[in-house]
Amino acid sequence: MGHSLGGYTALNLVHERSKLHKAVILSGFLSIKSLLSSSIKSSFVVSRILKYEKNVEPYYSTLDNIEYLKETEDKIFFIQSNDDPIVPFSSSFEVVKEINNPNIKMMEMKNRFHNPNYTEDAVKYLNDTFGEYNNLIKQKKIKTDEDKINFFKDVSLERLTNQDEKVFDEIIDFIEKY
Repeated sequence: MGHSLGGYTALNLVHERSKLHKAVILSGFLSIKSLLSSSIKSSFVVSRILKYEKNVEPYYSTLDNIEYLKETEDKIFFIQSNDDPIVPFSSSFEVVKEINNPNIKMMEMKNRFHNPNYTEDAVKYLNDTFGEYNNLIKQKKIKTDEDKINFFKDVSLERLTNQDEKVFDEIIDFIEKY
């Protein structure tokens, strides 16, 4: 199971390791190229990043999971919010949906941004909290480390990261049944 880059990693692991046959992907992408191409407008910049990635990690940097997902008998569960600003829904979830492999389970969330496993309240609180924080930084009302500490001292970490039990019930059900 993995989230975002961890989702891509989990997908690569089940794809490449014959002993693994199941993965839960939260807001994961299918390939580095698809993620970059969907979020960076400049093909020059995309090509330079891909060249760098290929030098750093020659195999995984070029791995594309689309063909694997078309053919796999492994059990994969994709969960993503339709308003994800980090991993575009159109280049991940919708692509997988079109594959229409019966071994792939999908759960579309709404209004969860890049955290489909958080409650709606947690996502709203997270966005409101960091929106206010960023505005105060821009207005130069938060300047020092002490200002930052004071801003966050009353922020509820529990509310900020509250997990959606229904999502985890679905994940546990997937793990037990498949």
